[in-house]
Amino acid sequence: MMKFERLDGPFCRACGIAVVRQMTTRTLCLGWWSPFSLVICSPFTLLWNLIGYRKFAKLPASTPAPGRTWIDAGRPVLRRPMAYVALVPMIWVIWFVVSGILLHT
Repeated sequence: MMKFERLDGPFCRACGIAVVRQMTTRTLCLGWWSPFSLVICSPFTLLWNLIGYRKFAKLPASTPAPGRTWIDAGRPVLRRPMAYVALVPMIWVIWFVVSGILLHT
């Protein structure tokens, strides 16, 4: 089963970066478990998230509105353990391709 998520809305720099980091981590953890997602959906989703991150990073620093707090951006994506779950299907694909090449030579 596949699930696509999208968050719309006006985001300040800090909140936008936090949301992109959360969604990118989820994609790296959960987005690789079907062949269609592995080849098409997840790589494009990660690219789209990178584009969104760059847009948010260009915004000026913001301050929270009175009575509101910021969303904590948390750690960068590559410092989150859940992001490394993506290594499992990636290693499997590399093994599959390499073993296929070696069997045909």
